[in-house]
Amino acid sequence: MAQAPRKVLIEEFTGTWCGYCPLGITNIDQVKATYSSTVIAVADHVYNTSVDPMTNNFTVALNNAYQVTSTPQVMVDRADWSSIIGASSTPQLIGNYSGHNYIEDATSQRLNASSPVSIDIASSYNTSTKSASVTVTANFVDTASGDIRISCLLVEDKVTGGASYDQHNYGGNGCRAGDASSEFYSYPCLIPTSLTGQVFYHKDVVRINLAPTFGTAGVIPSSVTAGLHFSKSYSYTMPTTWKDSNMKVVAFVSYYNTSTARGGEILNAQEVALGQSVTAVIENPSAINTVSLDAAYPNPFSQITNIKVKIPATQHASVKIYDLLGHEVAVLTDENLSPGEHIYYWNGNDKEGSALGNGLYLIRLQTENQSLSKSVVLSRN
Repeated sequence: MAQAPRKVLIEEFTGTWCGYCPLGITNIDQVKATYSSTVIAVADHVYNTSVDPMTNNFTVALNNAYQVTSTPQVMVDRADWSSIIGASSTPQLIGNYSGHNYIEDATSQRLNASSPVSIDIASSYNTSTKSASVTVTANFVDTASGDIRISCLLVEDKVTGGASYDQHNYGGNGCRAGDASSEFYSYPCLIPTSLTGQVFYHKDVVRINLAPTFGTAGVIPSSVTAGLHFSKSYSYTMPTTWKDSNMKVVAFVSYYNTSTARGGEILNAQEVALGQSVTAVIENPSAINTVSLDAAYPNPFSQITNIKVKIPATQHASVKIYDLLGHEVAVLTDENLSPGEHIYYWNGNDKEGSALGNGLYLIRLQTENQSLSKSVVLSRN
């Protein structure tokens, strides 16, 4: 059977009070540099909000479930790494200090493992109300069984703030005034994030899991065959303190481990900037001979509709939505597409994220040599 291209999720337990954590960041950065777009990294700040304001209910619950007693600690796809770290009561945890980079070893193993599912993310964002809407779709290209769940994180990059955001630090080349790019400092040193003098940017901070702690159950059945798709939609109004332009959505599909009452192995992950969408190629390109635009499903729709496009060869293509007067109201994609099947999602909103009225709309696929159209009816409840 086919296998979906895999992306690996690295989750680091960290905190402003953790003096070894800035040094540990470099191990993750090294892995991201080596494997580029196939690695997703997020930071779970733990302890309590009076010490670290980036701590939240989700990260505390995750910390307690995995019995994290020291930081920095890392999980790579929440897989069992006993072969790397030896026997442990929590074999998902890998120490992230210095010396040999075990995170890279684990990442390499995961990237060579097959995955039965790819993940699409369709997100929209209203800047005036700070309302986010996200739909995560799991596309199965092979069979799978068990308690499989969908999770959806909102993540903020480059977080700074006042004194409570200052980062403790125990190693490196010393505190150097005016060097905002330095990741290494020596003890004793507090790395300020107040935007005066040196600046430490907290990377990829997990703000909230829109799903329950270990994912939304019941969306994906206990036994799945190839060719099935399962979607879950989430919505959230963000606090005004979160910076819109630095927000992204990280979604993943994983098992739930009933014996330990915590998350199990992650089957695949995906990320996209908030307000944008990403699709995975899930069909063998060699089986596609012509450009095609399938009928939207469902149609009519009230919340979200799926739009499937097939491309036989790499070329520039756009998928846009028009009203009956011929006005372009939404752009789902306008870029070079690789060969294969691509799925896009439309939630009935316009380019600015505002809800459009009920009625008939036109979906138009435009490639370098062809134009195809389908109609769809928006009928909100």
